[in-house]
Amino acid sequence: MEKYIYLEKITKTRLIIGYILLFSGLLLIIFINIKIYPIYLLFWIAFIIGGIITLTNEGIELDLKHNLYRNISSIFGIKLGSWKKFPEINYISIFRTNTTKTLGGIGLQSTATARITEKVILINLFTDNQKPTTLYTTKNKDLAVQICSKLKEKYGFEIVNKL
Repeated sequence: MEKYIYLEKITKTRLIIGYILLFSGLLLIIFINIKIYPIYLLFWIAFIIGGIITLTNEGIELDLKHNLYRNISSIFGIKLGSWKKFPEINYISIFRTNTTKTLGGIGLQSTATARITEKVILINLFTDNQKPTTLYTTKNKDLAVQICSKLKEKYGFEIVNKL
């Protein structure tokens, strides 16, 4: 079998918070009378959605037999993501970089924004025209090295490691 799934680990605190949000939202919807407190229904649904988002973990699935890959989101064993074909690859690059996310500032009157910078590891596939295709983004160095080693085993590409 040449199908491999690599998922990020979820911390215990994240698991606890996710289950608390999910089950408290479900219990509130089931046992609290909606006729008396209909406005709270939105809060309970938000608890359920927050729990599901907290319990979701990201990863990548490689199907080396058919030369396919997909970035997946997994919740309770259900994997979501679309399959993509591997391009014609010359070499694979693995390196650490900083990514910045900007939060807020969506409306015309809103001026409050926050920038979050974090270190991530990128796995890029390079084709003949030297155009990179990002295969996967992770914070876990061991996971990135495992993915690259599986690809090197199968295809024999050169790995440029800049960690």
